[in-house]
Amino acid sequence: MQSAPRFALAAALVILTTTAACGGDSTAPVVPTQNVAVHFDSLYVAAKALSASDTNYDFRATALSDLELPAAFGAAPTTVAIATASGTESWKGFVFQEVMLNQGAPADSGRLLLAYRDADAHTLIVTVLLANGTFAGTSLMANDTVVVHASSTSGSITQTGTGASCATPPSGLTNPVITTASQATCLLATYDATLTASFPATDGVDPALTQLSFPLTTFAGERFQDPAGVLTSRVSSMVGKP
Repeated sequence: MQSAPRFALAAALVILTTTAACGGDSTAPVVPTQNVAVHFDSLYVAAKALSASDTNYDFRATALSDLELPAAFGAAPTTVAIATASGTESWKGFVFQEVMLNQGAPADSGRLLLAYRDADAHTLIVTVLLANGTFAGTSLMANDTVVVHASSTSGSITQTGTGASCATPPSGLTNPVITTASQATCLLATYDATLTASFPATDGVDPALTQLSFPLTTFAGERFQDPAGVLTSRVSSMVGKP
């Protein structure tokens, strides 16, 4: 899918390899995130338009699409204490999982984690963990268009619970990922994640971002199970984008 599940695994893998509930009960409804989804939708539209004449915006457009996805289906962004090379900063992030089917049975999955430094996501990190526990890749995007791939990554992303069906996305979103993701079976979910990543020093990128890590943190998110049929995974599309 060009949206979450099988739409998720693709977006993440392409992008990476190239360049809550109340009281802890995951079954309770999450805080409405309509404004967050609408905001990322507008940023996605702008990045997609710029990518038509400047392919350096391709990564940004895909990453914004993946940020919009969990917000649109009801997950609130989680505050993440990111340790950088020059100190600890407060970022926001999401985790979601895509489960793909083989002859009707769950066969593979990928977990996608995104964290953004500022409200307009000019700087963000994206990482994908495959079902076998290995990282498919981790990338940093800075200043909208500079993409740096991690020289080393360690950590974990563990699903800790699933609950109610996902919220219905707000009307008016123009990102096609939302329509495609609506074909999947979506459940609200929680994840525990921790990450440590090193990035080579790169011209035009804040030197503080050469080292990024955060301790075990509980994220709100979703679990998307793809319907039968051939779809494009978002996770795999995030691994491999220039």
